Amino acid sequence: MRKRQIVGGVLVTSLWLTAGAGTVFAGAEEGKKVFEAKKCIACHTLGSEKGPMAKLGGPLDGVGAKRDAAWLKGYLTDPKSKIPNSKMPKQKLTEKEIEDLAQYMLGLK
Repeated sequence: MRKRQIVGGVLVTSLWLTAGAGTVFAGAEEGKKVFEAKKCIACHTLGSEKGPMAKLGGPLDGVGAKRDAAWLKGYLTDPKSKIPNSKMPKQKLTEKEIEDLAQYMLGLK
């Protein structure tokens, strides 16, 4: 009985470490596709990529370490509700697109 408990603990620990190692969130791949399809890079920088209006939207590097999912979803739904002087206009996004974009952005650490 003791062996079974230890093995179970090792398995759970291994799964937890594996899940955190890649910092991949459910919906993140779909969110990356939405980011690309909606041409979000046009107004932002991300790594070495820089859109033609990057000064307007600014960098997204590290946004996943600064904000949580709820904040990101709220911002993506209505930017001015989170940052009153935001230059980002409201986007026409589905709930699924908002969820996926938030998950993608959480991975940008």
